[in-house]
Amino acid sequence: MSDSFRTLIVTAADAPLARQIAALSPGGEGMWITGLSPSGIAPATHYVSTGLIPEAFADVCPEQFWELQGDTWVMVGETPGNPVFVYEMCQQGGVEATVAEVDRIFADSDVTAQEPFTAFGRLGLSIIAEDVV
Repeated sequence: MSDSFRTLIVTAADAPLARQIAALSPGGEGMWITGLSPSGIAPATHYVSTGLIPEAFADVCPEQFWELQGDTWVMVGETPGNPVFVYEMCQQGGVEATVAEVDRIFADSDVTAQEPFTAFGRLGLSIIAEDVV
């Protein structure tokens, strides 16, 4: 098995639980710490993690496939992931979560093989700039 490149964007509301779930997987610590918002100014509405993830983790995550048609992004396919398996991982790993919460994270997440700035542009999001002193 090899690693797969993904850009994973979750809502700010889903980020705390998504971080706990990711920590159950090797290399999952420290995910979703980069904040995003439509204006590039806090507060964050979303968080992003991007890079190589283990194939086993990629296999249980949802993924969307997008195509630029003219000036419009069109979803041309998706895989649902496996929220029941992730819920069972939570139970075994001591993460308090319901199937409904995992389903919501999956439904609200944007997971693609797109480069991060392509995904940000498609979603109308920008990295939140740090205050410069």
